Amino acid sequence: MKWYHANTNKIKQFSPTQFPNINLFDGQAFFGRLLCFSRGQVVPVHRHEHQDECFDVIEGQGTLLVDGRELAGEPGTILYVPAGVEHGLRADGTEQWLVRETVSERVYAGRAAKMVIRAALKRLPLIGQRWRNG
Repeated sequence: MKWYHANTNKIKQFSPTQFPNINLFDGQAFFGRLLCFSRGQVVPVHRHEHQDECFDVIEGQGTLLVDGRELAGEPGTILYVPAGVEHGLRADGTEQWLVRETVSERVYAGRAAKMVIRAALKRLPLIGQRWRNG
């Protein structure tokens, strides 16, 4: 992917039964999603050992949970969560809550080697196909 352009007003989707999680972009160790919450939907408190995350509230209101605290999530709010910190999200405010999540994966030597191999296989279709099938 060279670059990405979108208008959240055109791609957002809300559902009272499912939690739409729209992929925006996916780089080597950096990706973004649009989280489209309907009231009552929750991302339970959890932690990532190798991912830093940034949440940007675009519209609506909800609650950001981080490190045992509850923070108001209203438009303009930004929350950065480094790897290893407990966090979650709770759509307990407005009927719809739109949050952009940007994630950076921490890359270590073993992970870097896998990324290089995966990138090479994508660029060499015949060899890559043999590796995947063999």
